Amino acid sequence: MRGPLNCRGALVLLTLALVMAGCGADDSAPGPRDTGTATCAPGELLLEGGGCQPAGLPQDMPCPPGEMPLEGGGCQPAGLPQDMPCPPGEMPLEGGGCQAAGVPPDACGQGFEPDRRGGCDPILPEAPCQPGQMAIPGDRQCRKVASCGVGDYGLIPVDAETQFVNGAYAGDDSDGTRARPWKHIQEGIDHARSGAIVAVAAGKYNEDLLIRPRPVRLWGRCPSAVEVVGTGAQNATIEILGRRASGSAVHSLAITGPGIGIGTTGASDVVVDRVWIHDTTSWGLDAVSELGRVGLTVSASLIEATKDLGMNITGSDATIESTVVRGVRASSTGEIARGINIDGSRAGQGRSTVTLRASLLERNDDLGVLVFGSDATIESTVVRTTRSRSGIPGGTGIQIQPDPATQERATLALRASLLEGNHGVGVAMAGSEATIESTVVRDTQPRSDRELGRGIHVQGDHATKARGKLTLRASLLERNHDNGVVITGAEATIEATLVRDTLPDDNETYGRGIHVEGDPTTKARGTLALRASLVEQNHEAGVYVEGSDATIEASVVRDTQPRGDRRHGSGVVAVASPAGTRERGTVTLRASLVEQNHEAGVFVEESDATIEASVVRDTEPRSNGTGGFGIVAQDGATTHQRATLALRGALLEQNREIGVLVVNSDVTIDASVVRDTQPRRNGFWGRGINIEHDPATRQRATLTLRGSRVEHNHELGVGVFASDATIEASVVRDTQPRGDGRGGEGIRAQHDTDTQERSTLALRASLVEQNHEAGVVVFDSDATVEATVVRATRPRRDETAGDGIAVVSSGAPAAVTVTSTQIESNARAGIASFSAAVLLVSSLVKCNRIDLDGEDTVEGKPFTFDGSKGNLCGCDNPDATCPVLSAELSPPASISPVRPEEP
Repeated sequence: MRGPLNCRGALVLLTLALVMAGCGADDSAPGPRDTGTATCAPGELLLEGGGCQPAGLPQDMPCPPGEMPLEGGGCQPAGLPQDMPCPPGEMPLEGGGCQAAGVPPDACGQGFEPDRRGGCDPILPEAPCQPGQMAIPGDRQCRKVASCGVGDYGLIPVDAETQFVNGAYAGDDSDGTRARPWKHIQEGIDHARSGAIVAVAAGKYNEDLLIRPRPVRLWGRCPSAVEVVGTGAQNATIEILGRRASGSAVHSLAITGPGIGIGTTGASDVVVDRVWIHDTTSWGLDAVSELGRVGLTVSASLIEATKDLGMNITGSDATIESTVVRGVRASSTGEIARGINIDGSRAGQGRSTVTLRASLLERNDDLGVLVFGSDATIESTVVRTTRSRSGIPGGTGIQIQPDPATQERATLALRASLLEGNHGVGVAMAGSEATIESTVVRDTQPRSDRELGRGIHVQGDHATKARGKLTLRASLLERNHDNGVVITGAEATIEATLVRDTLPDDNETYGRGIHVEGDPTTKARGTLALRASLVEQNHEAGVYVEGSDATIEASVVRDTQPRGDRRHGSGVVAVASPAGTRERGTVTLRASLVEQNHEAGVFVEESDATIEASVVRDTEPRSNGTGGFGIVAQDGATTHQRATLALRGALLEQNREIGVLVVNSDVTIDASVVRDTQPRRNGFWGRGINIEHDPATRQRATLTLRGSRVEHNHELGVGVFASDATIEASVVRDTQPRGDGRGGEGIRAQHDTDTQERSTLALRASLVEQNHEAGVVVFDSDATVEATVVRATRPRRDETAGDGIAVVSSGAPAAVTVTSTQIESNARAGIASFSAAVLLVSSLVKCNRIDLDGEDTVEGKPFTFDGSKGNLCGCDNPDATCPVLSAELSPPASISPVRPEEP
C-alpha cells in the first residue's frame, strides 16, 4: 500500500490532500469549468447560470437518452415514429387505411387477376397460340381473330349501298350486287360510294388494294377465310392515302405479301378491326404523316411474323386495343426489329400519340415497343418474351427516348400492365419521362451477350443532354437480373412499390434492388425519392447509391442476400462514383426499417448519410461468419476521403459484430439507441460503437454521441481507436463479456498499437453503469470525464477486474482528468491508474472495493494522481481522505480495432 510514486518515501496510506501538499502540489489544478474554487459538493457540477447539477444525466434534458423531442412537445423513442399513419412499406390512402407496397388487388388491369403476392397475372392460355389464332388478356383459350358466321358474307353488316366481291363467282357480268359480285376487291373499292361497305366473300385475292380518293369500308367474311396477298406493285398490300380517304376501314380479313401489310398516310378516322396481318416481307402496318397526320384505330387484330416492324406510327395518332403483335423478325437488311414503333414526324407533322390497351406483344425481336420523341399510353397490356438476337444488344420490352431528328422528349404512361421475360431491360428510358403505375416488371433475362437483365433503367440522353424522369407507383418488380431499377444521371420517384428477388447477372455479380448512379458522360447525378416501398430479397445491395442522391422514407429494405460469390448483401449502400469524378453519394433515410440484410445494414464509403427515426436491425454475417454490421461509415479505399454519418432518433439492435463501425470518418449520433449487438460465431466482438483511424494515412475518425443509449452489447459499448470521441448526456450500460468471458467494457479509448496514434475522449454528463471488466478504459491515450456517473461495473466471469475507470500506460503516456464525477459501487477499483496520470477534482468516489488504485506496471513510468483536490471517498460516510492503494491489480490488455471488407 502506498501513495503516488513521486512521493517515493511514503509507506502509509495517505489522503490525496496530504500527498499533494507533500509533493509540492499547487492550487492551479483545473476545476470542473474553470480554475476557480468550486462551490458545489464533490460529484456535482457547477452550472453556468448558478446552482449545482448532480453528476450524471442533465436534469434539464427535454427527453431521456434515446428519445427525441417532438416539435409539439413530448418525446419520441428511438426508432420508427409513433405517429406514422402506416407502418414502413405501406402508403396511407386518402380515405383512410394503408396500401401495402405492390399492385393493389383492385388495380389489376382488365384481363388480369391478383397473384396475392403484390402483383397481377394475366389471364391467358398456358400454351402459345397457333398461327392465325390469338388471345388477349382475359382469354383463357386461343381463338380465331373473328367469327366467320354463315353464308358467303357471314356477319358483314351489308346494306343497299354495299359492293359485293366474290372471287369464286363464275359469271362475267359482275356489277357488285350480291347476285353478280365483283371478282376483284379493287373493283368493289373503285365502284363504292363514299363510306360504303365492300363485302368480300371467302377466297385468296392476289392483288394490291388502294383506297383513294374517298373512304370505303372493306369487310371480309373472316380472316381465316378471306386473304389478300399483295403483288409488290405498291408499298403495301392495302394503301389508304390522303385526307379524302379519311373514315376508311378494314375489317375481318387476312393480309400478307411482299411489302407492308397496310399503309396509310394523310387520312384520319381510319379503322383496322379484326384483321390478321401475317408473314409480310416488310412491316405489318404503317401509319405515316407523309401526306398529313393519320388518325388510326386498330382493334381486335393479330399482327404476326412480319419483318422489322409489327406496326409503325410516325407523326400520327393511334389507338390500339385488344390486339396481338407477335413474332416480328428482323429481316436480313434490318438493323433492329420492333413490335410497335412510335415516332415523331420528319415532315413537320409533330409528335405521335398512341394509346395501347388490353393487348399482347410477345416473341418479337429486339424491341417490344419503341417510342421516339412521342407520347404513349399503355394500359392493361402484356409485353413479354422479346427476343435478344445473337450479336444484337436487344430484347427490351419498352424503350422511350428523344427523337434523334427533332430532339423532342418522349413520354410514357404505363398502367396496369405486365412486362415479363424480356431481355436486357424491361423498360428502358433515355432523356424522357415516364409514369408507371400498378404494373409488374418481372423475369427480365440477360441479353445474348450475357449482359443486363434489368427491370427498369432510366437515364439521360447523351445527344440532347435531356434528363430522364421516372415516376413509379404501386408496382412490382421481381426476379429481374443485374438490377431491379437503375437510375443513371436521372430523376426517379418510387412510391408504394415492391422490388424483390433481383438475381445476379450471368457473371454472378450485382442483383441489386435499386441502383442510383451518376452519368459519366453528362456528369449529371442520379436522384431517387423512395417512399412507402418494400425492397426485399435482392442480392448484393437493396439500394445502392453511387455518386448520387437518395432519400428513403417510410420504406423497408430487408433480407438482401450475398451475390454469387457469397460476398456483400448490404441493405443500403452509399459510395462515391468510380475513378474520375469521385462524386460523393448522399443518402437520407427516414422513418424506415432496414433489417435482416447481410454484411451491413447501411454501408457508407466516402459519402454522406443521414439516418433519422429509423431502425437497422438483425443484420446477418457473411457466409464465413464475419460481418453483420448495423452501419458502416468508412473512408475511400484508394482516395481515403472521409465519410460522414448523422444518426438522429435511430434504433440499431440485434446486429452482428458491431452496431456502428466508423473508419477515418465523422459521425454524429443524437437521441439514438444502439443495443444488443451480437458477437461473431466464435464469440468475439459484438461491440456497440467502434471508431478507428485509417492506419495507412493516420487520419482519425471522430464521434459525437449525444442524448443516446448504448446498451446490452458485447465486448465494448463504445470503442475509440486512435480517434476522437465526445460523449454527452448519454447512457452506456450493461455491456456483456464476449464468448471467452473477457471484455464487456462500457467505453474504451485506445491508441493504435502499430502507428502509436493516440485517442482522445471527452465524456460529459453521462451514465456508465453495469458494464463488465471496466466502465471506462483509457489506454495510452487522453480523456476528460466530467459530471458523469460510473457505477456498478461487474467483474469478469472469473471474478477478476471490475474497475469503474481504468487508465493504462503500456509505454506511451496515458492521462485522464476526472471532474465533478461520481464513481461508485464498482466491483474492484473506482479508479485504477496503471503507470498513468490521473487528475481527480471535485468528485465522489464511494463504495468501491478499492476507491483509488495505483500500479507501476511500466518500469520508469510511475502512476500519479498529482494535482487532485476537493474529492470525497469512502462508503457509509465519504470524506476527503482518499487513499491510493497498490493492490497488484492487472491492467486491461489492448484489443484490436475492426476494419470491414470493401462493399
